[in-house]
Amino acid sequence: MQRSINELLTTPEGKTFECKRDLSSPLNLLKTLVAFANSAGGVVLIGVADASREVIGLQEPLQSEEQLCNLIADGIAPRLVPNVELVAHADLNLLLVEVFPSSQRPHHLIKQGPEQGVFVRLGSTNRQADSEPPPFSRTVFRELLLH
Repeated sequence: MQRSINELLTTPEGKTFECKRDLSSPLNLLKTLVAFANSAGGVVLIGVADASREVIGLQEPLQSEEQLCNLIADGIAPRLVPNVELVAHADLNLLLVEVFPSSQRPHHLIKQGPEQGVFVRLGSTNRQADSEPPPFSRTVFRELLLH
């Protein structure tokens, strides 16, 4: 991890960074991890309020780390292996999850399957990827015919 926690806390959420309060919404967290892996990679900082950036910390950091690793192992295919670290900040424990762009993409949510469970990052949002490639444009089609 290149940036410090203080730097991350002043970074706006965007294409490669997101804060999560806790693990209470595992589906949204897994969508973010899949989207990061299928796009440019990114960092999720868990234990920080999304909007206010108040550092809340995790009540049971080791249990949270184990829960997160189980969610990832059981919820994403092909297997995703992000860097998961417990970090201390102002006497509070946070989880820092660093996802690298994957060479095994597209990753998907197992429960939604490869047709509906593929997500990509667009700005600070996770978007479901199209299951079909876009149709040829007329210009491309004409160029193919002329050559």
